[in-house]
Amino acid sequence: MLAIHFGAGNIGRGFIGEILHQNGYRIGFVDVNESLIARINEEKEYSVNLAQDRKEAVRVKNIYGLHSQHDHSSVVHDLAEADLITASVGVSVLPHIAPVIADGLKRRAEQGGGPVHVIACENAVGASSVLKEAVRKALCSDEDWQAVASIAGFPDSAVDRIVPGKAGAELDVSVEPFHEWIVHRGGMVKEEKLEGVHYVDDLTPYIERKLFTVNTGHACLAYLGFASGIETVAEAAGNPAVRGKAEGVLKETGLLLKEKYGFSEEDLHGYHRKILGRFENRNLSDPVTRVGRNPMRKLGAEDRLLSPLVQLHQRGFEAPHLIEVAGAAFLFNVPEDDESMKIQAMIEADGIRKTVSTVTGLPPDHPLTETVAGEYERLKIKR
Repeated sequence: MLAIHFGAGNIGRGFIGEILHQNGYRIGFVDVNESLIARINEEKEYSVNLAQDRKEAVRVKNIYGLHSQHDHSSVVHDLAEADLITASVGVSVLPHIAPVIADGLKRRAEQGGGPVHVIACENAVGASSVLKEAVRKALCSDEDWQAVASIAGFPDSAVDRIVPGKAGAELDVSVEPFHEWIVHRGGMVKEEKLEGVHYVDDLTPYIERKLFTVNTGHACLAYLGFASGIETVAEAAGNPAVRGKAEGVLKETGLLLKEKYGFSEEDLHGYHRKILGRFENRNLSDPVTRVGRNPMRKLGAEDRLLSPLVQLHQRGFEAPHLIEVAGAAFLFNVPEDDESMKIQAMIEADGIRKTVSTVTGLPPDHPLTETVAGEYERLKIKR
């Protein structure tokens, strides 16, 4: 069996690649990084090392690499033959890989190929649907799209595994032992059940539970940790003051999840303990400067901080811990991170209130705009 995976980075190799390998797939990694593709074709295997006290590794073999631009014809050929197509490139990059996927699926349809799933494994709601729409736009005619749509399913999915970035040219990756990959049955066009993948009829509760617990909690530890001079997420999770605030954040987002989807108090409490335990894993040593990067995106209206904050506000609930994290995010100042530097420049030029409104999308006169801006000012003085 052949799987084509777009994105040969840490998530692609350290999570999706491992699952595909354990299900017996030969994996073709497609990427724009020439040196990475060359390394894959040279070594043809790599190790996924579990970040835990007891050393354990999975050796992923039977892999090859294709450059998404230089090897276009080979990518199209292999997409037409593949048994599964996956991607972990970042939501903003999905439109850029859509044209070659469209070409491959079009050829597959022309050759009378069987049904295939195309799954975007991203940290976002509805990523496969985004890719589906981009593929539709990339095709020349409605006739081509109808042919592709008859054989290709784009089931949305939710993925969760901490895979810290690392420098160096090695293919080996270190990952946390925990992983979760959930796929929506509604977008499927054939029976398919991979080991290590959970299939559900309603994906939204699981996506939001993950987004508002793992992603929100991770951001909380990163921004509050950075503001406190702490270097890693594990250290932040072990700091009593920061840990207490993280627990407060999860209680607030847990209340929202309970209100929206009926998650039980017991289930949420167990999930929160598991997530906080993952963040405490000192074998990962994930820097807060990496986890907090791209604060403009993370402060967006539909993302991990503002979305639960606004929804709680609309329901009449106060969320002081989320407000503190949002305020701390505007203090995140890392020269290597373009978005954090842009936010600092905006604050310098326009002031914090206008910057909060611009970055979050909240109206200037919204109560939360003033509250978050006030929290930023309080934290800035405290530092």
